[in-house]
Formats: sequence, C-alpha cells, structure tokens
Amino acid sequence: MSYNITLKPTNVSFDADSNETVLDSALQNNIHLEHSCKNGDCGVCTATIVSGCVRIECGESRDSGEFLTCTSKPLDNLEIEVQYFPELSNIQKRNIPVKIDSCNLVANDVLKLLFRVPPNLKLNYLPGQYVDLSYKEVVRSYSIANAKLENGMIELHVRYVPNGKMSALLFNNLQKNTLMRLYGPHGTFFVRDDSAPIIFLAGGTGYAPIKAMVQGLLKENCQRDIYIYWGVASVDGLYCNAPEVWSNEHENIRYIPVVSGNTKTWKGRVGLVHKAVSSDFGDLSEFHVYACGSPVMIDAAKQSFLQKGLKKDRFYSDAFTAAKS
Repeated sequence: MSYNITLKPTNVSFDADSNETVLDSALQNNIHLEHSCKNGDCGVCTATIVSGCVRIECGESRDSGEFLTCTSKPLDNLEIEVQYFPELSNIQKRNIPVKIDSCNLVANDVLKLLFRVPPNLKLNYLPGQYVDLSYKEVVRSYSIANAKLENGMIELHVRYVPNGKMSALLFNNLQKNTLMRLYGPHGTFFVRDDSAPIIFLAGGTGYAPIKAMVQGLLKENCQRDIYIYWGVASVDGLYCNAPEVWSNEHENIRYIPVVSGNTKTWKGRVGLVHKAVSSDFGDLSEFHVYACGSPVMIDAAKQSFLQKGLKKDRFYSDAFTAAKS
C-alpha cells in the first residue's frame, strides 16, 4: 500500500510504500532527508510526527513524537517535521569500477587507500559524504577523504576491525590494480553555506571526511574561523600532518590534536576530545559543529556543546557504526 508523506516546513511531498522505510522511500524519490548510518544506531535521522502514524522498528505504531526515518515505515498518510536538503538532489549515485593505485599503512590500524576512477566516469559528491566499497561480495561504507577527484583519485581511510570481514581482505597484502567497486555518494554530512565559525571534531578515522571538508573550504578561499580537534587513543593515530600544515599556512585555521590513551611520548593536549572543546570555549552559540566518529563520542559532544549554548540545528554529525554482518 502507498501513502503520501509531506515534509514540514517545506511542504515537499512524495509517495511511500508501506513496506519501505520513510528514509528509503524519500531517497528513492531523490529527496534527501538528514541521515547517516541508516541502521538506527546514530539517531541523526530523527523526525517528528505532525499527523499520521508509523510502525517503528520494534513493531509498535506511533502517532506522535519523534521517530527514526531509517527504521520506521508508514501506516498512514504522514506529515513530519524533518531536515531536507535540496542541494543534494542533483548529485547522482553511481556504481563504478575502481582500481587500487596505492595502499599504505599510515598507522598501526589504519590503511590509506587511493583508487583510480575510470577517466570516462565522473563521481560527483560534496566533501563529507561517503561511499560503499564492494570487494569479494563484502560491502562496507567509508567516508571520502579528499575534496574532489584529484588526478582521478578517490581517497579512503580504513580502520582495522578485529575479526572484520573487510579488514581481513584489505589488511592482507592488498595489491596495486586490484579491482573493486564504489557506490555512492551517500549521506547528508557536508558543510552548510554560512559565515559562522566552525569547529570540526574528529575521532580516529572520523578525520577522513573532516579532511575533505577542510580541503573543500580552502579551495573556496573560505575565511571562516576554523578549529580542528582530532582525538585519538595514541599518538600513532595522528596519521596525517595536513591539519598542522593548514594551521601554519592559514591564519583562520587552528589545529588541536588530543590524545586519550598512551601519552608517555606526547607533550600536547590529553583526555577526551569533546572535553577539550568544552574547556576551550565558554559559549558556543555562534558556532557550527561538524563531528565524525563513534556514536558515543558524538552523543557526548552534542550534550556537552548544547550546554555551552550551541544551537541544536547547528550540530552536524556522521557516526561510524559497526557493520551488522
């Protein structure tokens, strides 16, 4: 059965099948609602029911309050309050073959992969979005770590996951020219057009989309004040020196690396990265925050920053969640 879903306050509407989630139906209609993990873990896709009813993940029906569009299906015509991004409507998802150009272990548990994209194929995306990597029937999602197809390349940063299917494939003598496939781009994690100062908050390989975002801003000659906080468990996790270079070359960029684990050889900031931000700023009411990392880090950061005056609609996040299979 098909139902009509209307988005508030834009009044954009689309038809949704009762067997499809609200988010999937929207994306099939090229309507980009805010989302990240798509499996119910991160909470980014929260919407509020104005009228109508949905069936949530546990099978219960709900006709008021908040729900997750990625795990809920319509039971009626719906009106919902939700973020909608028309700027993504012209970005076409593509399934393209790619070949490994280089594979480097940049930390004890992080691979930097560069993929060559066929010259006759174009992958258009916004810095901060992610792609699905498919190899030997295993599919995993990774953020794109470069702002554009420089020399026809896509850069991904892959963290080793113990007993992970993709980790077993990629961290085992991967050869140059190995053929894989990319599908995307996906996600609503991108820099909003504004003049407000920005805090980028990265945990581990959550640095990847932050790197792409900053590169994109630099290409636009952005003059917004930019603060980059990168939190890692050990010094080895700071596997890229680009933020230090940016801060040295641009007066509007400040870089604050934070180490939470083994700090014997570390002379910089220590502790949890979101606490470093809270310690540095008494009032966040004028800022935009872009956070990428674990759901635990993102949730803790959001709660802490809201207490510092950050506006709820100025906190943007992309949560790295574990694969279900």
